Amino acid sequence: MSKRSSKDSRPVLSEQLRQTLIGTLKKHLPLDLEGQELDDEKLWEILLYASVNGIAIESACNTLADVPSGNTVRAHLQGCLDPSYFGVFALEDDLNQALQHQLPRGVRHRLKRKGWEVGIDLVEIPYHGQPACQEEELRRGAAKGGTTHFHSYATLAIVHHHWRYEVALTFVWADERMDQVVERLLALAAQVGLHLRRAYLDKGFCRQEVFTLLRRHRLPYLIPIPLRGKEGGIRQRFIGRKSYRTTYTFNADTPQQYTTDVIVIRRYCKGRYGRHQSGWFAYAAYGMDAMPLDQIFDSYRRRFGMESGYRQLHQIRARTTSPSPTLRLLLVGVALLLYNAYLLFRQIGHTTRAYGQRLRRLWLTLSRMKQLLQQLIIAKLGVQDLTARTVPWMEFQSAS
Repeated sequence: MSKRSSKDSRPVLSEQLRQTLIGTLKKHLPLDLEGQELDDEKLWEILLYASVNGIAIESACNTLADVPSGNTVRAHLQGCLDPSYFGVFALEDDLNQALQHQLPRGVRHRLKRKGWEVGIDLVEIPYHGQPACQEEELRRGAAKGGTTHFHSYATLAIVHHHWRYEVALTFVWADERMDQVVERLLALAAQVGLHLRRAYLDKGFCRQEVFTLLRRHRLPYLIPIPLRGKEGGIRQRFIGRKSYRTTYTFNADTPQQYTTDVIVIRRYCKGRYGRHQSGWFAYAAYGMDAMPLDQIFDSYRRRFGMESGYRQLHQIRARTTSPSPTLRLLLVGVALLLYNAYLLFRQIGHTTRAYGQRLRRLWLTLSRMKQLLQQLIIAKLGVQDLTARTVPWMEFQSAS
């Protein structure tokens, strides 16, 4: 494909991306706003614009021209979203159907025939203020962002071609145990016929009840063990020069103590000025005996850490000061839908360009996708001032 034809294909790609996202949202999250000053399509375009720019709905409405005020948009959303337990559960169901609908066709056809590796992640978004309806909306944790209160979410994603497609999302309540959260995600995976082969979990799930649940399901897992303090705890296992398998007792010398298999990894890497350094990592493990020790660290890092949807979630999540748990859940869900769409169109937007005898593979990056959507929405709705001009077209960035 020539450089000129690649440029000409960009508006087509961005319009396909917009139509895919808007179509998925309208189908699985109908707001029934037809006939009013704000219809479903325009509201989703406002939310998408806020998401790709990481701004509040009010800021998006102050930038775009052919849209109502931020107060009007927020009032429509509040009229559609129930902040109670039942409203959160209903919205969860709609978002999960939308996420599963986004899976590539080839993946959906192989859900039951292939054993999938999955990543289960936990995210905590800092919150300042009082809960909207019940105290259980907010979980407490280590101070971050000037607060110890958070709205928490968990997702399950399948690993496909080294990319993580988000399949299930759930709101995490303050009075829930982590095994209840994982059980709910596994049930959502079972609903779509997902056959699981191995699970990689966030360190927030390093709990005895989670180990017990996964062993009961006979699902092999790998979970990092959090390092607390400068000495003691799992650090007592950081001895020797090589990685090894052993056991470790949590909460030793207490009635709550329990012992589990762990894998201790010593990782060598090149530090500053070419000096060699080493670091220690520990994982609670089950059913991982067949995997060589020298593959444990890279396996977890590649399949869980590098391309996690949550690691890029903050780049495509709209902000809000609203206390409504359903509105906040909706914004997280829209961000995950955006991320899945990025993965899909990253492959569709791929091309191979010849330079003499050399071939270069050019990819659609996440920042490029954000620019595509931003420009298309601005071209359709207009802007209120010159400071919100569109971002110039940029070349697809090459990947080695």
